[in-house]
Amino acid sequence: MTSRVQSMQQGDPRRIGPHRVAGRLGSGGMGTVYAALSAAGERMAVKVVHPAHAADDEFRARFRREVQLSQCVTGPCLVPVVDADPDAPAPWLATAFIPGPTLDQHVAAGGPLAGARLYALAAGTAAAPSAAHEADVVHRDVKPQNVILAPCGPMVLDLGIAHALDGTSVTRTGVMTGTPGWISPEHNRTGTVGPEGDVFAWGALVAYAATGRLPFGSGAADAVVFRVLTAEPDLDGMGDDLRQLVERALSREPSGRPTAPELARSCGELLASQTTVVTGPAELPQPTLIADLPAGSVTEVSRPPV
Repeated sequence: MTSRVQSMQQGDPRRIGPHRVAGRLGSGGMGTVYAALSAAGERMAVKVVHPAHAADDEFRARFRREVQLSQCVTGPCLVPVVDADPDAPAPWLATAFIPGPTLDQHVAAGGPLAGARLYALAAGTAAAPSAAHEADVVHRDVKPQNVILAPCGPMVLDLGIAHALDGTSVTRTGVMTGTPGWISPEHNRTGTVGPEGDVFAWGALVAYAATGRLPFGSGAADAVVFRVLTAEPDLDGMGDDLRQLVERALSREPSGRPTAPELARSCGELLASQTTVVTGPAELPQPTLIADLPAGSVTEVSRPPV
C-alpha cells in the first residue's frame, strides 16, 4: 500500500472481521495496527487490542462507548472510525487507510516543516479537536505519531480512543494514559482531562513540527513531566505569528489557553496568506500537498479517497 506498511509477523491474523490483512502499520500501548482490505476492496487501517486489555471487562465497556462516540464525530482533518467489533475475542476498530508518513517520520527524514506546510499542519490539527470538542469528545492523545501528512493535508488519528485505557488494569498499575511531553500540566498534577489538554498537546505538536525538537526535551518520563510542570518550552526558531499562538496553548493554566476553534481560525488566516500548494523533496514518501483553503477557514479540507 505504501512504505509505511511493514511485513507480517508470525502469529499475526490473516483476517480481522471482514477485513483481509495485508501487513503491519505499527504497534503501541493499546494494540497493533494492520493494513487491510475491506470486503469491497477499500484500504483500511485496523487496530486490534492487546490481549491484556481484551481480558478486562471495564476496558471492553469503555472501548465500546468510545467507539460509539468516535463514530458520531465528523469534521475536517479527522480520521473517523468506520467499523468495529468491541465484542470480538480481540476487540478491533477500523478506519480508512490514510496514505503518507506520520509527522514524526517526516521530521526524522526531512526536518521541520515551514511556510504553508507548517501553517496547514497547525490549522488542520486545531480543526480536528475543534470538531471533536463540539461533540463533547476529547482526543487525549494528540502527538506526532497520530498525525498523518496525507496528500490532502494533515489528518488526525485515534480520536478519543485513549479514554478507553482510563481506569483499566493497565492504568491501575501506574502507567499514565497518554505520552509524556504531550500531557498537560493539569493532567500530570491531578489527572484532569478536558479540551484544554488537547490544546496543550496541539501547542507541543506544532512546536515540534516547526523546530524538529521536543519542546520539553527528551529522556526519562519523570524528567519530561518535571519540565512540563516547571520549565518554559523550547520555541527557538519559530516565527513570531505562530509562536504567539503556541505560547498561549502551552500555558500551564488551562484558563490561559485559547480554544481549539480559536486556534483553527487564527491558523486558517495565517495559512490563507501563504502559497497553499507545496511539494517536498522527491525522495520523501507521500509528500503533503495542501489543498487550497478559503481565507479564515479550514472547514473545506476533505478526507482522501480510500
